[in-house]
Amino acid sequence: MRKIRLGAVLAVCLLATQAAHGAAMGLARPPASYKPYRTVNLGPRYDHVVIEAMVYECPYCRQLNDPTLQWAKTLPAGIHFAQMPAVVGQNWIPMGQAYFSVVAINPQALQSFDDQAFGLVQDQHESFSDPRTYAQAAKDIGLNIRSYIQAADDPEVHKLVLDDIKIMARAKIRQTPSLIICGKYVITPGSVQGNYGMYFEMANALVSRCLTENRMEHP
Repeated sequence: MRKIRLGAVLAVCLLATQAAHGAAMGLARPPASYKPYRTVNLGPRYDHVVIEAMVYECPYCRQLNDPTLQWAKTLPAGIHFAQMPAVVGQNWIPMGQAYFSVVAINPQALQSFDDQAFGLVQDQHESFSDPRTYAQAAKDIGLNIRSYIQAADDPEVHKLVLDDIKIMARAKIRQTPSLIICGKYVITPGSVQGNYGMYFEMANALVSRCLTENRMEHP
């Protein structure tokens, strides 16, 4: 789980295990009415969409990247999965432009791009807010750099970044990774004290709930 503070150059990581430790010590037990998710309203456009909000400086996003992509393959027919960078401030705009530039020129390369970008930012300590970091990642995985740079200047890519900013603001994303489920529910690993298995179980339950709600709302 990654804590993102708007306008901060670097965000503060909060260990999900801290919550588990507190519970083990008998501290801060959640009330009976506690729900391990937040409710949001992105509108009917997202009724059949699951969005993962992630950032490349977040170690938990890196740990869960492959498991999340594998889990996405198990979603019911009619539910679309979209991974999106959490563009929550000016420092994250280069990441958004880079991500959607790769989408524009070769979406099949996204997972390789993710892996390379995670490595550059977390292992080699390149700046997550520097466009050159992502240009290097694109080059490292063999993308055509000229096409990549052209895509970054494309108005359609700029529109995707703007849409991303709006989604993250409306969903009030402050922690990553987060799953925005059907535009209605937001969960993070911290919601279940860092238990990744329970995280995906809860995601499945909320997807099922959304399908039922959608059938009731749109018979």
